[in-house]
Amino acid sequence: MRRLLPALTLLLLYASSIEAQTPPAPGTATTVDASRGGLTVISGPNSLTLGARIQFRWTLDDREYASADTAGSGLGAADGATSQFDVPRLRVSLTGGAFKPWLRYAFQVDFSRTSGESASKIKDAIIEVRPIGRTYRITGGQFKVPFGLQQLTSSGRLQFVDRAITDAKFSPARDMGVMVSGTVARRKVGFDAGVFNGSGESVRQRTRAHLLAARLYLQPLGSYSLSEGANDGGTTRVLHLGVGARSGKEIRGRTTPGVVEDADDQRAFNAEFAIKAARLFATAEYFWMRDEQNNPVRAAAILSRGFHAQGGYMVVPKRAELGFLAAQIVPDRDVDKAAVSEWRGVFGYYWHGHGLKLQADAGRVRYGSNFGRLSPRARQGLPALGDRLVSGQRLSDTQVRLQLQLAF
Repeated sequence: MRRLLPALTLLLLYASSIEAQTPPAPGTATTVDASRGGLTVISGPNSLTLGARIQFRWTLDDREYASADTAGSGLGAADGATSQFDVPRLRVSLTGGAFKPWLRYAFQVDFSRTSGESASKIKDAIIEVRPIGRTYRITGGQFKVPFGLQQLTSSGRLQFVDRAITDAKFSPARDMGVMVSGTVARRKVGFDAGVFNGSGESVRQRTRAHLLAARLYLQPLGSYSLSEGANDGGTTRVLHLGVGARSGKEIRGRTTPGVVEDADDQRAFNAEFAIKAARLFATAEYFWMRDEQNNPVRAAAILSRGFHAQGGYMVVPKRAELGFLAAQIVPDRDVDKAAVSEWRGVFGYYWHGHGLKLQADAGRVRYGSNFGRLSPRARQGLPALGDRLVSGQRLSDTQVRLQLQLAF
């Protein structure tokens, strides 16, 4: 709580002084706009934008030596390639402003798989204060922790069908907390810093520890939008460079159940890069992480690292793109030949930017021969091997994915 009090005090002091601002008198006219696919209603400082996104995906998986049968004629035999249709995301969002020009909100709910695997749930629940004439803002609620460039990029604006394998391992994703963000030097330098539960998405605080995260980035050639691919590239190049750091309890609710006092600390750093031009896009990230192991069982800290790099070229400007991705994770530097790597190629066709697009990618995920020797803590956030964990040999899984997205 000692770390949280200064942030809460700052927020309360700011809220008490912001009433002194004299915003322009709100207009009386009400406007309705549906020209961009969604629906926006504006009346003075009050506004509402209704948006939605659906992803329909087909996946062909060929997992080497995998056998999911527990009964029947397939028991003990390799499964071979499996075909699956899926709706991984079906989301509805409400965004806008209310009562005051400086008060904003954003709500997002996911309706995919409402009856089982992951129940219908809130993704974003944001109240944001944006001071008039200022370049900083204060955000509270549930939203993405400021760590990991690809994680901060919406899943609807990715170059590939989904994020690289590094994302689940190193990035916290969504959590509940408070954050201060802003830009300086004519928006060429930006920052984010926040305090979060650390328990993960839609999970209340489980320990006495908090997750602290901060990010600093440089955009010397102009503003870089959080959007992969060059379909929205302009006539001039845009460069993004950034670094991030986080410390506190383990991310995404991975802390050992029942440990409330002195939960194990997890620290991570990342470096991020992106460049975008009229027909060219490239991005890369590097991660380093230290997992403490003191409670409830004392053991040596686990040091892990990883990277992903990807790029693409618009073979038809604004319309068709070819790209590649390479990623690797070393889950524990003390266990040799246990790395996980990923290689993919992608073809993307954009009818209306990221709003209406078709993506087709294919690639492999490979596991080192000693992957099965990793501790459960070291395997957290990595693709699961299931009953192949004790194979003691290198494994290679092939995957083909096709996804159609409609978003507005």
